[in-house]
Amino acid sequence: MAGKPPTRQVVLDTALTVFLEHGVEGASIDDIRARSGASIGSIYHHFGSKQGLAAALYLEALASYQQRTLAALADNPAARDGVHAVVAAHLDWVARNAGLARYLFMDRDAGVRQASKDALRDINNRWAGAALAWLQPRIAAGEIHDLPVEVLLSLWLGPAQELSRHWLSRRRPQRAAEYATVLGDAAWNSLRT
Repeated sequence: MAGKPPTRQVVLDTALTVFLEHGVEGASIDDIRARSGASIGSIYHHFGSKQGLAAALYLEALASYQQRTLAALADNPAARDGVHAVVAAHLDWVARNAGLARYLFMDRDAGVRQASKDALRDINNRWAGAALAWLQPRIAAGEIHDLPVEVLLSLWLGPAQELSRHWLSRRRPQRAAEYATVLGDAAWNSLRT
């Protein structure tokens, strides 16, 4: 009796391992197939190509990250609390998803970005729109500086993002969360009026 065919998620998880080991360019569909137990036809049916698989993985990682940060906003309506919560959520997500974070933030394959450009633009616009919708009433209330959204987001998450990259390059992301308060304070001091 044949076993149950691998799920889409098994293929994505396997692809992550292979991409982190060899890069997207150096990875082979055959290696992903062999490790996941999926058929070549199944992989091509679900993802279209290696670049399609890499793009799907990138988009799923990004969606997971963005959902975590938006949940932090939804749970923290006060300006200072929300700013701190998003920084903590960023660092927590990186620590809990080190492989995905490494793939998302550090392995910037141009082909992956090209293969996912429309979906990537859409998902980023939705996230930025939700973040801006949270920011706008706090800006109107005079709690947060009235700056372009890209400046606000850079002040808010830039230091946490950079710290995450440093830790991911050394493969020690679990320690990043230790600095959530310090980086949250820095973000709050940068954003508040």
